[in-house]
Amino acid sequence: MRMRWAAVAAAVLIAGLGAALGIRAATAGAVHHAGPGTPPGATAIDGTPLPAGGDGHWRLAFADEFDGPSLDRSKWTDASSAEADDGHGNRDNQQLEWNSAGNCLVSGGELAMTARRQAFTSPSGTGYDWTSCLLSSAPSYAFRYGFVEERAILPAQQGFWPAFWTWQAPDVDAHVETDVYEFYSSDRRQLYLTQHSGREKTCRWRPGFDPTAGWHTYGAAIEESGTTWYVDGVEVCQTDATSDGMTNIVSNLAVHAEDPPAGGVTTAVKRVDYIRAWQRP
Repeated sequence: MRMRWAAVAAAVLIAGLGAALGIRAATAGAVHHAGPGTPPGATAIDGTPLPAGGDGHWRLAFADEFDGPSLDRSKWTDASSAEADDGHGNRDNQQLEWNSAGNCLVSGGELAMTARRQAFTSPSGTGYDWTSCLLSSAPSYAFRYGFVEERAILPAQQGFWPAFWTWQAPDVDAHVETDVYEFYSSDRRQLYLTQHSGREKTCRWRPGFDPTAGWHTYGAAIEESGTTWYVDGVEVCQTDATSDGMTNIVSNLAVHAEDPPAGGVTTAVKRVDYIRAWQRP
């Protein structure tokens, strides 16, 4: 996530991109192409889903459709080395929440990632005013190059910071991160799409829709030649910066200390229909 570490935050280069489907932005170091890719809902010959966007030449390698009765702990852990406090909290990164699997509810074919105004004291003695949900695929799936995708509805209340991203695998001693999207609910007019690895490029992308009002598909093709972002099957950003090493998939709902929720707000939810990943055949 953006500002994950202070040393990382200082180096972010902001780029933008041109117009497509009501999108407005300026470009600096990232390339935009408006041509559509594989449409959402497309399937391969064997019936497995394809990513929304790209050339369709992908093989499904990981998926959670959240169709079961509870969170699949063989696929997910609620801790990540991206969170400095025992893998669950990161106050120094402007996050107000302590993450716990108890805030990750699977029901009715979707995952509800719920932030609650709830006091919690971590094992380190740090106090948190909120609890929330973070999931990492560390128990089951790691990759360097591939296509990752999430279908989600983002929270509307001000003060929340949902994201879908990758983070270096536990045995990687380097900062390797791709942000498929970051969204600050205090500003629904843009999402941040960032490749933190290598030369580190960011697009601030302005959608022609409200990400809190309905389901949308957010994906990124992370390949040796570069990184390409897709929303609802349409390419919205591209850069030749790419992953430097093995990563896990991470999805979370942070509570933003820089612009916190109003006093009367006690909960917010990020809804996730599925999370999938593909590899080249």
